[in-house]
Amino acid sequence: MHITRIDIYIYQLDQHYRLRGVEETPGLLPGTDYFFEPHWRQAYSRKIESCILKLTTDTGLIGWGEAQAPLLPETPASILKNLFGPFLLGQNPLRREWIQDQLYHMNNIRGHGTGYTIDAASAIDIALWDLAGKHYNAPICELLGGPVNTELTAYVSGLRQPTLEEQCEAASRLMQEGYAGIKLFLGHGLQNDLTSLKEIRNAAGPNARLFCDCLWRYRLDEALRLGRALDAEGYEFLEAPLSPEDLPGHRKLVQSLDLAVAIGEALRTPYEFLPWLEPRALEIAQPDVVRSGLTYARKIATLAEAHRIPVAPHVGVCTGIGMAATWQFAAALPNFLIQEFQLELTQTANNILETPLQAQNGRLIVPQGPGIGVHVNEEALASVTTQHWECTL
Repeated sequence: MHITRIDIYIYQLDQHYRLRGVEETPGLLPGTDYFFEPHWRQAYSRKIESCILKLTTDTGLIGWGEAQAPLLPETPASILKNLFGPFLLGQNPLRREWIQDQLYHMNNIRGHGTGYTIDAASAIDIALWDLAGKHYNAPICELLGGPVNTELTAYVSGLRQPTLEEQCEAASRLMQEGYAGIKLFLGHGLQNDLTSLKEIRNAAGPNARLFCDCLWRYRLDEALRLGRALDAEGYEFLEAPLSPEDLPGHRKLVQSLDLAVAIGEALRTPYEFLPWLEPRALEIAQPDVVRSGLTYARKIATLAEAHRIPVAPHVGVCTGIGMAATWQFAAALPNFLIQEFQLELTQTANNILETPLQAQNGRLIVPQGPGIGVHVNEEALASVTTQHWECTL
């Protein structure tokens, strides 16, 4: 079996996936859909964007992958079309480990051992695992050694209502629907955050598992104060509290707080995770399959397990392809903690799937079909594709 054709799709859906129910886009960059949210340092998009990959073999088997690209999906697409795609043509797709190693070393010495280059490689890796599952007629979780779980304990990522009162109402409702917990997006100023986290705890109830993401917003002294308040309210982890480059600061937080510190969204490879794992600068690892690929995500989880650290897979803005691959990965983890679930995004993510991903009573149902376990509706994908590039033999 050999790869004979590669299709690359720029996915752009005209929908603003709002962090807190706010439609405004302050700091809009001229001539783009990109803007700055008022409370955070990162740029965001008024559209849902991604880069989708389809690999076709001479046997007729097809594999689907996704590179998470909330900004500039054309960038990983260009890497796929002009560098990685030509390399893949003619290769045996079952050689996943070798291909991943080749892709990493192709350009790493030039400073491209992370970022968009690894995002592009991740799309390929997911598609290769999808092909392998279809070749062996098994879901990816079985190829990874599972399943450990066929249903995933999940927390809802973000309360996206514009007011604190509405967020409290949503928190109560979500717990009644059976979800294990909720993650708040903080970073709105320390005093505002302290008020919000207490109100949400009261609304969600004492049995809710609550988490916080600070989007790398705070100084060490502020994060220490916030972490102590979160611990007093029974929150379970503090995600991305400091600048993503501040490994020593995160280690200090780990040493100073009983509350767990969760890290991983900004890291992509085992080589990036290891310096955080060895000195205990994190206590919960959050690899993102749509940024790491399944091969690297598996290795990251194994490293975490060796350090007795649980894994809570990260999921950001992506389609049903990336979500399905993530659920397959999570289902095979012996050190699985909990799965992030983008509740409001799921309907959009399901739009390109023949059979939608499902949550029942707050638990995520891992697809049991071969590969990633879902089938892509190519007509639906075409309706949200703004550019389509091809590589063929």
